[in-house]
Amino acid sequence: MYYKLSNTAKRERIEKQFEVSFKYPNLYRPEIVINGLHEATLPILTNQRPDIVSLAIWGMLPDNFEDDWLSFQEVTNTLNIDEKFLEDESWYSTAFKQHRCLIIVTGFFTNYLQNGVVFPYYVGFADNRPFHIAGIYNTLNDGFLSCSLLTGSVNTYVKQFQNLGNTMPIVIPDNYKQLWLENDIDLEGLRKINGSSESVGLKANPVARDFFKNNISYDSMLNPVDYPDIPKDI
Repeated sequence: MYYKLSNTAKRERIEKQFEVSFKYPNLYRPEIVINGLHEATLPILTNQRPDIVSLAIWGMLPDNFEDDWLSFQEVTNTLNIDEKFLEDESWYSTAFKQHRCLIIVTGFFTNYLQNGVVFPYYVGFADNRPFHIAGIYNTLNDGFLSCSLLTGSVNTYVKQFQNLGNTMPIVIPDNYKQLWLENDIDLEGLRKINGSSESVGLKANPVARDFFKNNISYDSMLNPVDYPDIPKDI
């Protein structure tokens, strides 16, 4: 499960790169590690307002949900949703048909098991520029948004650094952004987009195993760490 993301991009860089503006610019803060288990928010572009960056609670709730976010996440974790669950008629698939979004990040984390030890990896661009992950969202009664990132089959590159699962966040290349936000996309379209993620040029590097600890400073967490006998992107 992907429950930690990174977004270190400053507001001005996001606005310039994607030609958008923030709905609430004073509320946005870059974060080295975003922990979805702690009711975090993510910057998103919705299919209804692709020109405006909104903030959404990470962990989608049913439309017009009125109860507590934490109690719902304890029942069913919606930080990420595998695209195969969109095949059945459910509130997930309704959101997929009606409420798609682009989640703005600068990276995500994955894991590699070697000799009984788990090593974390950071995956992003070498220049740390922001990019988009496929997401779906709903609107609560109070007007707040909640979202989930979508996962699909892991591509060949990321698979080199991940052996504890066969899915990864679905990265949306720039030339597919408009397609993803259009109202008539189907699951085959989503899978086509996911298949194109191989060519976007992401890079992976191992990071400190302190990543797994609670209540630590993440200031240097994205720095590469040289561990022996685990895969490296040379």
